[in-house]
Amino acid sequence: MATLLLVTDEAIVRKSIQMGLEQQGHQILSAKSLKEVMAGSFDVDCVISEHWLPDGSGIDLISHFKPIPLILLVGQVSLQAGIIAMRKGAFDCFTKPVDHQDLFRAIEKASADCPTSKDNAMIGECDVMLKLKKQIVRVAPLDTTILIGGESGTGKELVAQSIHQMSSRTEKEMISVNCAAIPESLIEAELFGHVKGAFTGATHDRAGLIETADGSTLFLDEIGELPLEAQSRLLRVLQEGEIRRVGSTDRTYVDVRLVAATHRNLLEMVSKGLFREDLYYRLNVIELRCPPLKERGKDIEMLADAFLDRLKQQMNRPELKFSSNARAAIDGHSWPGNVRELGNVIERAVVLCEGPLIDHLDLGLPNTINQGHEFSAGEQRSQGRAQPTMSLEDYFQHFVLSHEEHMSETELAKRLGISRKSLWERRNRLKIPRRKDDQSNL
Repeated sequence: MATLLLVTDEAIVRKSIQMGLEQQGHQILSAKSLKEVMAGSFDVDCVISEHWLPDGSGIDLISHFKPIPLILLVGQVSLQAGIIAMRKGAFDCFTKPVDHQDLFRAIEKASADCPTSKDNAMIGECDVMLKLKKQIVRVAPLDTTILIGGESGTGKELVAQSIHQMSSRTEKEMISVNCAAIPESLIEAELFGHVKGAFTGATHDRAGLIETADGSTLFLDEIGELPLEAQSRLLRVLQEGEIRRVGSTDRTYVDVRLVAATHRNLLEMVSKGLFREDLYYRLNVIELRCPPLKERGKDIEMLADAFLDRLKQQMNRPELKFSSNARAAIDGHSWPGNVRELGNVIERAVVLCEGPLIDHLDLGLPNTINQGHEFSAGEQRSQGRAQPTMSLEDYFQHFVLSHEEHMSETELAKRLGISRKSLWERRNRLKIPRRKDDQSNL
């Protein structure tokens, strides 16, 4: 599946993590120190490193491996190191003892997001994708603020990356921030920085992510999750080009190009008082829309083939190809989780498939193409598109109720290609209660 580098001098940690990853088909390389890493040449998809190493900190490896994602493992007494690591660009951070399932899921996502795996980023020749690509080419050279809309899993961050790479700011790295992933109590300090003594634990002055993005592009994903106070501060950045660190009255001027993204209806949030109207209009100078996969026609099979080609190479299975039934199932599925779901489904099929042909059963999709009798492959494709058996909400409800007895909320969300937060929101909207024995936090 992926080639990973595990950096730790603790034999027990290395053995337990390595065994679990190898069982999932990953190739594991290992190192025990910074010196060993620096002396070697590692062509990997993701790095997992201990914070404390015999000759330094795993945080120092973040810049060494960029843009390869790095996941840091820290002890309970080193939580501040995790915050520092995230600010320096770590993909994720876990406190020991590590929940292996959570770690493995993060590794899967990091490997999929690795720059060497982004050749599927802007694949697509349907009308809506061609229009989007033309819009990107047109707006990228400008310094205008851009708002990217679209459902979860449609590739909004990849659009932001394309905009940055075609801009005049490409010499500096784009700074990406997921507003939904940072606790509300920390979001202002993380974005705008803070001075010593601004709050408990602020032992020295620190620049925020916006200041770090000076001269580059700042990508704020899920901007609809930004608290109102932080929205007010962000508006000042857009209006005046200045920031004030938390606890300070001094102004710092920055030159930042803002690209924001959301899957939410910001205008509706404005009407409910959840999002500032003035900020909305500042953000929405130019709006781009990432289309859901169900609107992309033949791009679906094109993307499926691209995912399969990459996975065949990673897993050394050059003989694999889709059967006609598998292609019909792919063509007939509604893809509520969009491109992210498609990638997960293809990867699962490659792992589980025993023969050279990937059949529709290997995909694990609901049976939406055979209704009482067998179809030919051609009939399956036309029937699957013309007569869907259930709406997206019907499919969501059916899938959740059918699998929640043996899947956790995290596993349900992953299979659906959505976040745990989106799963919770849809459960509430459709009035699907969680089972009583599942008390895990969303």
